[in-house]
Order: sequence, then C-alpha cells, then structure tokens
Amino acid sequence: MKPTLRFLSDLCERRIELHNPADEPDIAFRYIDIGSVNNRTRRIEWPKLVKGSEASVRARQVVHTGDVLVSTVRPNLNNVALVSHEQEGAICSTGFCVLRSGPELVSGYLFAFVQSRRFVGSLVQLVQGALYPAVTDRQIFSQQILWVNVEKQQILATQFMAQFEALTAARLAAEKQIEEIELLGEKLLSQFFEA
Repeated sequence: MKPTLRFLSDLCERRIELHNPADEPDIAFRYIDIGSVNNRTRRIEWPKLVKGSEASVRARQVVHTGDVLVSTVRPNLNNVALVSHEQEGAICSTGFCVLRSGPELVSGYLFAFVQSRRFVGSLVQLVQGALYPAVTDRQIFSQQILWVNVEKQQILATQFMAQFEALTAARLAAEKQIEEIELLGEKLLSQFFEA
C-alpha cells in the first residue's frame, strides 16, 4: 500500500490570532522570539517578559499549547519547538510559522515531522542560492507529511516523545560531564601554578 502524503495546509488551522502588544503599553506579556528556542533541546527555554510599550514589531502571533513553531529563518538550523502549557497564550515572533494541528493531525506527530530530514531538507532546498536564508509560511504549509490515521499518529507521537526525552536527557548529561571535565582541568592547572 502506497503511503498517503498530505499538505500541511490541509491539516493545520490557518487562522492564528494576532495581537499587537503596543495596544496595551503597560501590560507585560511573554514573548517568544527565535532566540527563546534552544535548537538542541527543541524547547522554549528563554522566553522574555516584555511590556507592550517595549514590544518588537514582530511580536504578533498568539500561541496555544500544542502549537508547533518553525523558524522561517535559516531552516537548516531546525529551530523548532512545541508550545507547552507554560507558554499558553504567549505571543511569538512573526519569524515563526505557527503550525496548529487540525482534527486529523496530532501535534506530537507534527512536531516529530518538522524535525525530520525530509522536512528540513526540503526547506533548505528552497533557500539555496537566496541572499537571505529564509522561507515563507506559504512554503512551510506547502510541505507534505506522511499521513496515517489519528490513532496511529498518537502511538507514533508517544513513542517519539519518549525517545526524544531520553535523548535530550542523555545529551544534557553528556554536556554536564564535559563541563565538569573542563572545570577539573582548570582546577588542576590552578593548583599546579598556585602551589
């Protein structure tokens, strides 16, 4: 049986609520820009708390739990994240394409897809030769995903998320060990030269 490919535009909600924080200059809001996302852990780790009067002109898109954010700038870096419940209602930069799953698409499955070589490679092909390495929302929505029924998507998403969490934990543990090794080297040198 041949796999079914479907366009993201057919499976994702297209209407994302826009809000201009400058309309409420004294109200602080959580702002997610591209620098807020750790592209190794694929998490929103550094959101900013910003007053409306200090808001970037790119702060416009209201996000909800389960939304998948895809940076439109330098797609080769795969700066993507899944919006967690802690970020519910935050405002993200227009430098992200917000993918919100419709009823036929599980957000965890979509999150796995946007990290795939197929997806990233396709976007990279679109920017080759361009002066500024960026893609448009339209180009992202024109990507095709391997579609299976929602029950199968849920199973695959659960498996992916478990493996992804294990991989992230292993990566963070390895980074901590490297940091400790480097500190140990510095400590040994300081003991040697300060003795």
